[in-house]
Amino acid sequence: MENNKESYKQIFKSTTIVGGSQIINIAIGIIRNKVIAILLGPAGVGVSGIFQTIIDLVRNGTGLGINFSGVKNVAENNTDPHRVAKTILILRRWEFGTGLVGMIVIIVLCKFFSNYSFGSDAYTFSIAIMSVTLLITAVSAGQLAILQGLRRIGEMAKANLLGSVLGTVISLPLFWWLGISGVVPSMILTALGALTISWLYARRVITEPVQLSLSQTFTEGLGMAKLGFFIVVNGFVATASLYLIRILIRSHLGLDSVGYFQAVWTISTMYINILLNSMLADYFPRLSVIKDDKIASNKLINEQLEMTLLVGTPMLLLMIAFSSLAISILYSSSFHVAISVLKWQMMASFFTFISWTMGVLYLSKNKGWYAIIAETIRQAVYISFIFAGWRYFGFNVLGIGFLAGNLACLFFVIYSTKRLNAFSFSFINVKSIFFLGGSVLATLSSSLYLNGIFQYFTNGFLILLTFIFCLYRLDKILDIRTWFKTRYKSFRRIQ
Repeated sequence: MENNKESYKQIFKSTTIVGGSQIINIAIGIIRNKVIAILLGPAGVGVSGIFQTIIDLVRNGTGLGINFSGVKNVAENNTDPHRVAKTILILRRWEFGTGLVGMIVIIVLCKFFSNYSFGSDAYTFSIAIMSVTLLITAVSAGQLAILQGLRRIGEMAKANLLGSVLGTVISLPLFWWLGISGVVPSMILTALGALTISWLYARRVITEPVQLSLSQTFTEGLGMAKLGFFIVVNGFVATASLYLIRILIRSHLGLDSVGYFQAVWTISTMYINILLNSMLADYFPRLSVIKDDKIASNKLINEQLEMTLLVGTPMLLLMIAFSSLAISILYSSSFHVAISVLKWQMMASFFTFISWTMGVLYLSKNKGWYAIIAETIRQAVYISFIFAGWRYFGFNVLGIGFLAGNLACLFFVIYSTKRLNAFSFSFINVKSIFFLGGSVLATLSSSLYLNGIFQYFTNGFLILLTFIFCLYRLDKILDIRTWFKTRYKSFRRIQ
């Protein structure tokens, strides 16, 4: 039991370190999004969202997932100074090369992206200039991957945080000065700021000198690219789907509606990424090391899943209950038409917690095809639901379809992890999934179908009950009360 507690504590420690910096990033993002919403309006948010989707689409297609597979390789070779030095050099060179390829692709296709995304070639030059962010962010991602692979989680968190601060300081004056025309300069300067900060931290990593020719770099980096290929296809499927959905919204309802969708998508993914990225920082390297031990890896997956549900679910309930307030704070009241979509997406995020935690197993075991199939199922169901349900559900189909896609993906992940690793949920996780999932569903139903005092009372009761359950379980696995008693006694002695 003591070993179990130490494992939970390690999960919680890495989560709080990265999560703390992510929360500050969110606070910074709130300010940035608020300013963008006020200065640029829904159409400006829509333009910014489409630009970012183009960048993500090409990055996923050309980046080969090197930063993700690099984390795994650095973590596995961490005990051998020569091999880790070699891996880091290969990672840096491949990141630069893939970033350069991505930049060239956007330049070549800039007119196509402008015509297809906006219905004219008016944004051709802007998209071409924006391409440089691909090269910059690729190099920056490689440097953060080195820190993560070496499990220097605190430094990685600081680099992310300071990069976000610097990017905000740079971008806000540009939006005030240039309006929508400031979107591209802001993206470029923000990427440069993040690159500078990540370089300052990555340069502290001292490795022994190694000599590698370009041909050796290419040959020995193919292992990273092989695993990265699955990440590329997986990310490409997701990003292409998102790009198609935004184009569908623009063609049906115009750029303002793209802005509404961009707003709720940013809020939902922003919150989810806080938690999942915080946990991934330490979880993926740990799982990669024990991937061949089914009992140990399944135990770690269950521990990680329990922590994810206990930490994440209360926040889902708060986001569903206060979605109107969240949109008003993050954007403006003009975005309220998308409130119901946000609620459905937060419900879907509960199932993302489960499938994501289990799905990391695919990449740790170099079985990336499973991840591709899972993501393809998610996006195929999502898009099919939008096409089939638009006339019945209207704009809300964007949230309902997302829920349907996440459920379909989860069923596949449960089946495939059982077949691949003989995985099964622990008894406590089965109870947690039913109880916490029921709480999320009940809060969603209350928020959609009740009004006034009845809604506030029901949501308040559900949130309180869920917080009590989660705190009770966290105390069981982390000894929270003992920690507070120790700190209280220390404080009394000082007094």
